[in-house]
Amino acid sequence: MRSAGLLAGALCALAPAAIRADGATPVSIDAGATRNLCADGIVACPVSTFLCDDPKIAVVENGPAGAVLKGIAPGTTHCAIGASAGTFRRVLRVTVRFAEGGAPAR
Repeated sequence: MRSAGLLAGALCALAPAAIRADGATPVSIDAGATRNLCADGIVACPVSTFLCDDPKIAVVENGPAGAVLKGIAPGTTHCAIGASAGTFRRVLRVTVRFAEGGAPAR
């Protein structure tokens, strides 16, 4: 049992920092900005399904060049993106920030 624990600890130490405990891929965007998820290599395209947990924070839409993430308001939400062939589903942990020089709305 001890060797299994040591192996698990070693694997955790070698794991990339970008992998989160919830398995979601971290993505950041400014409020009001858009980001092409296909062109940025975040998801493989074409995609057929997408859904964000909180559309008041971020949404994904079909754009002419693939799936586009749009930051709506500051906060964090999860978005799921599915492939057309149904072979994969990627979960994104989206953090929307205030735009550079922006201030909180009152």
